[in-house]
Amino acid sequence: MENQRNNEEIDVRKIVRIALDHWWWFVIGVVLFLCLGLLRYFSTTETWITDASVVLRLQEMTGNKLDPMALMGITTKSETEDEVAVMSSRGLIGQTMESLNLWETSYVKDGLKWREEYRTHAFSIEPLELTRKAKYNTFLVTIKPSSKGYRVKVKMGKWHRSSTRVENLDEPIKTTVGTIRIHVNRPLSPDTLYRAQRMIHEANVLEYGRRLKVATHKKDSKIIKLAITSTLPQRDKAFLYKLIEQYNMNAIVDKNMIASNTATFINERMAAIESELLDAEKTVANYKKDNSLADVETQARLMLETGSAQQKAIASVETQLSLVDYIDEFLRDESRRNDLIPSNIGISDEGLSTSMSEYNAIMLQKMRIQRTATESNPVIEQMDMQLASMRQNIIATVGSVRASLNIQLQNLQARDDQFNKKVKGAPEQEREYVRVMRDQKIKEQLYLFLYEKREENALMLAATSMPAKILDAPQQNLESRNPKLRNVIILCIFFGLLIPAGLLYLLILFNNKIDDPKEFEKYIKAPLLGQLVENSRKAHIAIHEGESTVSAELFRQIRTNLRYVIPSDVKSPVILVTSCINGDGKSYVAGNTALSLAILGKKVALVGLDIRKPMLAAYFGLSNKGHLTDYLADPDVSIDDIVVPSGEHPNLDIIPCGTIPPNPAELLQTERVDELFAELRKRYDYILVDTAPVALVSDTYLLDRVADVTIFVCRYKYTPSEMIEYINNVIDQNRMHNVTCVLNGVKGLRAGYGYGYGVQKS
Repeated sequence: MENQRNNEEIDVRKIVRIALDHWWWFVIGVVLFLCLGLLRYFSTTETWITDASVVLRLQEMTGNKLDPMALMGITTKSETEDEVAVMSSRGLIGQTMESLNLWETSYVKDGLKWREEYRTHAFSIEPLELTRKAKYNTFLVTIKPSSKGYRVKVKMGKWHRSSTRVENLDEPIKTTVGTIRIHVNRPLSPDTLYRAQRMIHEANVLEYGRRLKVATHKKDSKIIKLAITSTLPQRDKAFLYKLIEQYNMNAIVDKNMIASNTATFINERMAAIESELLDAEKTVANYKKDNSLADVETQARLMLETGSAQQKAIASVETQLSLVDYIDEFLRDESRRNDLIPSNIGISDEGLSTSMSEYNAIMLQKMRIQRTATESNPVIEQMDMQLASMRQNIIATVGSVRASLNIQLQNLQARDDQFNKKVKGAPEQEREYVRVMRDQKIKEQLYLFLYEKREENALMLAATSMPAKILDAPQQNLESRNPKLRNVIILCIFFGLLIPAGLLYLLILFNNKIDDPKEFEKYIKAPLLGQLVENSRKAHIAIHEGESTVSAELFRQIRTNLRYVIPSDVKSPVILVTSCINGDGKSYVAGNTALSLAILGKKVALVGLDIRKPMLAAYFGLSNKGHLTDYLADPDVSIDDIVVPSGEHPNLDIIPCGTIPPNPAELLQTERVDELFAELRKRYDYILVDTAPVALVSDTYLLDRVADVTIFVCRYKYTPSEMIEYINNVIDQNRMHNVTCVLNGVKGLRAGYGYGYGVQKS
């Protein structure tokens, strides 16, 4: 039966009927949720979204126009996504909150709402001696001024609460969280509630991080959108401005680390070369003084000019060798493995310079990611492996560059030796003077070269170009107000209808009773003789001669329909009235159906064969002693001894059950039962039999041999719906023949069509 129902389409009519029957559920639900929703709306402070957008200039941040990892064939996520992680990192949020001093939150009671304050805190909390638990948890302090002093309430979690009345707030106050002192920042209005919330820094940072949303405008875009939600848009504006400023400052510091390392190296080298240059100048001066040389320069000018090209080239190569040696020493120093390589120092080899720039770009990217990740992060581990590989490649490149420079130096020195051979013909004094002058010139050129590089590096260090340029300044979104009254009302109406609908669905889901006459008629395989309404008078006899109540008319309809199911060749038919379970009203149906036939002028016998729980005699106000069970057990008892007038109509006789026997099933199988019904067929036009419920005992099946028609009585909202399948199985298995049904106890509006026309209320 249930499978058959599940295969059917949804019965919209039934759903609408059930909803209309319980319309007051929906009214109560909508009213209740509207009250709760409006109360919540008027007691909740509205929140707003403050948003901003910035555009990143990543080339200026890294100093490199190409993605070094892409050049190596390694695919990584967008650099912008890394910057999104940096902007939403706890470290940057903490720095921003520290700059704005956002560690405490203050509220003032405004009607039903708590209105948050910014930069105008009514009071601040100074913890003097907190408990161990209070040091790591959030707690609230509420103050209510009055003419008698101040009421100070402290709450931490669900269980830690205290209330103290003080006259002076400047004095230490002992509370459940320890000893605190309250500093009043402005006069407090009497009978107004003020509240301050103190959170540990880590929890405050996490709270701001939860409300801050950072995302790219679109995939692979350099535009980043920032948004934060709270009850104070003016504070959020300041927070976003400071967050972007702090991000730019951190990025500039990272960018200038290369320039700082380069400046340190240049200063160290210049100090050493300056000392060597002073020694060379002193040597030249002493040589001229010792040898009384006045115009040697004029004399040696031609030789110096002739060898100047070789000397400059030698000085340049020696400078490059010195720089390369320093880079090699720097790379092999394990203590500097995580430092940036000084790259802007004048290395002439483009391949080496490019490799160092790429190395520094990845190292900077690693430093930025490390602010929000751990060393065990897969991205960090991948970058470490990549940096180690690049470091070895740079060391190998340095070796190649050094070898190349040495070859150049050897060639230049060979040419210089040829020039020196030409100079050998000059006087010894001039030749020695040329040598010391050349040494001085080399030191001087190297010093001037480093001085020029120091100035260039200083200019780069002084540059303050912001990596994140504000595209849209932080601004309150006026359409982001939450909650909105319209949405609250719609949501309350929705839940006000949904919850009752859900309860009705559960009611239908767990209701296994017959609750729809049309559905009952649709699924039952037996003919339906009729439906009976609830008898409001609660009387056992619902039909009387000359009476036109609804119940009487429905029994008359059953009487009419019954004539169509009785075989035409059967005279004085025997009609069994039974049910599936006890309490369906079979005795009520049997008695009133018999009475309706008697009113028609037919001789009717009503036999009480529910010998386990007889109710028929009580319905007609008769004694239940003796009668039928005596007849079945004692051959000396005759039919005339057990027949009793009904007292309701002269054409109706009743055979009550009598004393309940110990062996009812055996009695119903005796020949006396057949003899009884054979005699009753001779005396009466109709014989109705009130029998036992078929789903509980087998008594009724034993009487099928004498029956012509079987009436199954089911009761509205009482009989389980699976009994429909039980009756269908009885019909399919032919365990009882000529089966019909009556649905009892239906609500007045559910019973058939048009009942009540021209009749009185029952």
